[in-house]
Order: sequence, then structure tokens, then C-alpha cells
Amino acid sequence: MKVTVKLFAHFRNIAGTDPLRVDLDQGATVAELLDHLSKTIDSPALTDNSASVMIDHKNVERETTLKDGDEVLLLPIIGGG
Repeated sequence: MKVTVKLFAHFRNIAGTDPLRVDLDQGATVAELLDHLSKTIDSPALTDNSASVMIDHKNVERETTLKDGDEVLLLPIIGGG
């Protein structure tokens, strides 16, 4: 299956491109996508909970199963006070 990944802020800078088209096995989860991306673009920030993940503009958990054609948004979590 294919998903589109849109990267924001420093994730886009690290990847050097946006959006990304990613081929995954049917039934892959967000966690599996993030693991694939962390190896592809060499960014451990994607797997250490430093990314907020959205599908269809709704926050999702790492266990969420992806569907063919999903558009996944990856946004860095910004802390502040």
C-alpha cells in the first residue's frame, strides 16, 4: 500500500523533500511507518515520541493501522511554558 507523508519544520529540513510517498505492507501501523522513515531519513526523532502524527487532520496513536492512500502529517512537538 502507498501512503503520503507530509513533513513540517525540521523534519522537512532533515528529509530534504516533502511530501514523501512510502510503500508499506498492508496493515502497517504508524509505528512501522515511523520506523521506516527514521531509517530512510536518519532521524531518531521520529521514533522517540518527538513527532505528533495526524491522519485526516486528526491526532492518532502509534498503534493506528494505516490504509492505502492515507495522508500522514508529521509535526515536531514544541514545548514551552
